[in-house]
Amino acid sequence: MPYLSLWHGRSHPDEELNHWGEVGPMLGPFPFFHMTYGCEIKFSADDRHVLNIVCGMVHYDGRFYGDWSFVDTLDEGMRCRLIPFDPTKAKVPQSIAD
Repeated sequence: MPYLSLWHGRSHPDEELNHWGEVGPMLGPFPFFHMTYGCEIKFSADDRHVLNIVCGMVHYDGRFYGDWSFVDTLDEGMRCRLIPFDPTKAKVPQSIAD
């Protein structure tokens, strides 16, 4: 089953980076990933398993990630980043969502 790896994180979609940004978490494994009209990624039959795409970036845990990868095999570095998905951390702040 696949995992989702988040990369190039920043604290706000408008933040200009002078570097590659933060390496984010590894989420999964999940039975599938499905992207809808470039605005969200769903990855389970549970309606709460959704990541929103804001300004072309995935939002999770207060960060906005400009890159993401789907992988099916984890190396040691990826395993160290593996965390359980928390739907409350996927909510986009109201100030950004408006």
